[in-house]
This record gives sequence, structure tokens and C-alpha cells, in this order.
Amino acid sequence: METEIRFIGFYLVSEVLAYFIFKLVRIKYLKNHDSKRPMWNGIIERIFVYLCLITGVYHGLTLFGALKIGTRIKADENKISNDYFLIGNLISVGLVLLTFQLYTYWNTL
Repeated sequence: METEIRFIGFYLVSEVLAYFIFKLVRIKYLKNHDSKRPMWNGIIERIFVYLCLITGVYHGLTLFGALKIGTRIKADENKISNDYFLIGNLISVGLVLLTFQLYTYWNTL
């Protein structure tokens, strides 16, 4: 029970951090940076990546990448949204990996 509570704490801290980081990224790359839809999509995506890491279903990360690419294939995309997409995904997955590593390290102490 203690490890689950600890993980929830790590998760919540990383989501608060993600909120502020993505607020800055949205201001830089998007004209309509007040939209909350990308924020909710990111939370759901990060939960999926966490679940893949926690359960050891690492091929789920390949599925995640394929789904992300498949949903972005459009003929009329512009460079700004592609940059935002790439940077956002790198930050999002990086936060998950960092949080998961910190959580794993904390549990070994």
C-alpha cells in the first residue's frame, strides 16, 4: 500500500510539472494556447505509458508510438504544429521516464 501511495505522489508531482511546462510550450507554438484538450490528451497518454512501464509491457510503448504517428498523418500539416507535436511528445515521455526512474530508485532505498 505504501508503494502505491508513493507512486501516486510521484505521478501527481510530475503532472503538475507537466502542466506548467506545457503551458509555456503552448504559448510558444500555438495561437490558441488556452485550449485544455491537449492537456487531457497528454494526461491520458502519460497514464498509458506509466502502465506499460509498471506492468513491464514494453511493447505497449511501440503501440503508443505507432498510434501517435498514425493519428498525425495529414496532408495539410504545417511545420509549427509538427514542431509542437514532436517537442510535446519528447517532453511528455521524458517526464514519464524520469518520474518512473525516480520512483524505482526511491523504492530501492
